[in-house]
Amino acid sequence: MADYETLISLRPIEREDLTFLRDLASDATVRSQVVGWGWPTSLVNQERWFEAQLRDTDTQRFIVCDAVGEPLGVAGLWGIDWHNSTAEVGLKLGPGQQVRGKGYGFRALTAVTEFGFWDVGLHRLWAGMLSTNEASYRLFTVKAGWREEGRLREHVWRDGAYCDLIQVGLLRSEYVSPTGRTIVAPARNIPADDAGEC
Repeated sequence: MADYETLISLRPIEREDLTFLRDLASDATVRSQVVGWGWPTSLVNQERWFEAQLRDTDTQRFIVCDAVGEPLGVAGLWGIDWHNSTAEVGLKLGPGQQVRGKGYGFRALTAVTEFGFWDVGLHRLWAGMLSTNEASYRLFTVKAGWREEGRLREHVWRDGAYCDLIQVGLLRSEYVSPTGRTIVAPARNIPADDAGEC
């Protein structure tokens, strides 16, 4: 699926992406800004991860690609709660001048948000980020209109100190699409005698 300006696209992860994903996860700059933590991994372990994620129907990851198909990072929906119609949004872009500050993060977040709301039909999306990751906080709350919903104080150990974990969220009814798409709530056929207060 391509985003609204076709400057990025999201595609499923393929076996050929495993070296890129291993390098992305091992990059010191990227590792210092993400919530999760793991040991640096080998290509063999990345292969095992790939096989396991193929069976995970509650998490859908995509490679974020530029206009010519070069991988920039990974994005997706984690822990999809089918009963409550919610999911966590994750976004991890590579370091360096060729990726940072070019709007790829906003376009990738927009593409994942619209996929979650329109294609999957989710009601609420949420994300967690480190309080030290000012770029992600600005991306979600200032540029994309998500709301800060909470803060877990000194929750994550990173770079020799504890930092807060900030949770942000967005309801489908709050989403204003930069693509011009609109969301129409599905009609509910409620018999007149059953209609009433929730």
